[in-house]
Amino acid sequence: MSPLTTWHYLLIVVLILLFVLAIAVSLRTKYKFSILATLTLIIVLIGTFSWKAINEKAYIVEVSNLDKERYYQSEQIMIKGTVRNVGPFPVAHVVATIRLSNAHGGVSGKESIFTQPSVFAEIYQDKNPDFKRQNIMEEHVIADSLDPGHSKPFTILMKYPPYFTNASYTVEAKAN
Repeated sequence: MSPLTTWHYLLIVVLILLFVLAIAVSLRTKYKFSILATLTLIIVLIGTFSWKAINEKAYIVEVSNLDKERYYQSEQIMIKGTVRNVGPFPVAHVVATIRLSNAHGGVSGKESIFTQPSVFAEIYQDKNPDFKRQNIMEEHVIADSLDPGHSKPFTILMKYPPYFTNASYTVEAKAN
């Protein structure tokens, strides 16, 4: 988990004050337990969504200098790049989500909407042993302890299906 920021501490203080206020309000009513349970649930929901919003705005990382290299003998693909902390706070872990897609070319080798792999087929044909997945997603930790403004190179090695004809990939990084 990344270190807490002043925004996290401020949120904790506000949630504690709201909980104390909820206890005071519930003690003055006839239905003490139901009012306290309702207000506690509302405070937990507010806290959960606010915590996620703070994390998305405080811990910002970006991936650049992407390059790929395919190893035909071992049927693997190596993706290299650089991850940089562009946020104002240090990040404990950076997790990259890699999506490898089999891009079928059209008549002149250009991709179109009609040549994309079918998501419907992947959902319902997954248990079929002869089915060949057209999209592969994996998550990898690519950096630990990344200070603000610093960057680190990373290398990801993943299996490359031999039936892919022309693969495209995307790499998205987020801080944990």
